[in-house]
Amino acid sequence: MNHALFTQLLESNRDRVYNQALYCLRDPEDAQDVTQEAFVKLWRNYENIAPDKAAGWLMRVNHNLCIDLIRRRLSQRKNFGFPDPDAVERLPDVESGNRIEEALQLDQQQRTLLDAMDTLPAETRSVMMMHYFQEMKLQEIAEVVGKTVSALKVQIHRARKSLRLVLTAPCEPGLDVKRETG
Repeated sequence: MNHALFTQLLESNRDRVYNQALYCLRDPEDAQDVTQEAFVKLWRNYENIAPDKAAGWLMRVNHNLCIDLIRRRLSQRKNFGFPDPDAVERLPDVESGNRIEEALQLDQQQRTLLDAMDTLPAETRSVMMMHYFQEMKLQEIAEVVGKTVSALKVQIHRARKSLRLVLTAPCEPGLDVKRETG
C-alpha cells in the first residue's frame, strides 16, 4: 500500500471511525481497540479495495468489528453462570460439592452486581468497571474519560449510592429496573 495514501485515509477517517465505535460500544478503550483493528485490516487488504471505496469499506469493517465485540461480551455474560474452575480450586479444601456450591453462590453475587451496574449510565458503568474490575487508578481513569480525579470520586460515590439502592430495593415480580441513559 502507498504509505502516503494510507496516512491520508487514516487522518481523514480516524475520528469518524473512532466515534462510530465509541457510540456503538460506549467504552473508550474498546473503541480505540476496534478503531486500530479496523485500520490494520485496511492496511492488510488495501490491494483488494478500490481507493474511492476505502472509506466506506473501513466504516463497514469497523461496524462489523463492533458487532463482533458485542457478541463476545454477550457470550461471556451468558457463560457467567458457570463456576470458574480456578476459583473452585482456590476455595478452602472441603467436600467437593460444597466448593462448587460456594463458587456458584459467588458467581450469582457477581451476576447480581453486574445486573445492578446495568442501571447506571454508560459512562458511569464504564468508570466503575475500570476502577473496581480492571483495578485502574483514578488518575488513569481520569485521563481516559477526560475528567478530574475529584470529579471521578464524586461520580463513583454517586454510583455506589445508586447501586446500594438498587441492590437493597425489594424486588417485586413484574417490575423491571429502568436503565438510565447518558
